[in-house]
Amino acid sequence: MTTGTPRIAGTSPIVPVRDIAASLTFYTEVLGFTVQISNPEHGFAMVQRGSLMISLIAGADEAALTATANNISAQLWMEDVAGYWDEIKDRFGAYPDLASDGPVDRDYGVRELHIKDPDGFLMFFTDLNDFTNGV
Repeated sequence: MTTGTPRIAGTSPIVPVRDIAASLTFYTEVLGFTVQISNPEHGFAMVQRGSLMISLIAGADEAALTATANNISAQLWMEDVAGYWDEIKDRFGAYPDLASDGPVDRDYGVRELHIKDPDGFLMFFTDLNDFTNGV
């Protein structure tokens, strides 16, 4: 038991996927995450890069998977989105339609990189430095 006010240590989007093993391959080999938990027989895994964690759950309902891909996205704050893109851009050979052409500077003061996972979940990797230095 802690003393004082319990603090929230972080957050993790929960992303439904068709195939845990295939998703783990994408998140680790392409996006550079590491596996923190892998329990595919129970339909769950968690990947991490820096302080960002993403939970992957097996989804068998095709309508729910499609609805998630069409209606839900995540904004993932990080430093140096351009450097991250330089690191990963050559890894999309097997996934040519999942990444944008690189980071884009928005007129509202952020730099974003848009990437979809193999199940269509859209992630906005957003440069924290650009946002905090003056919108």
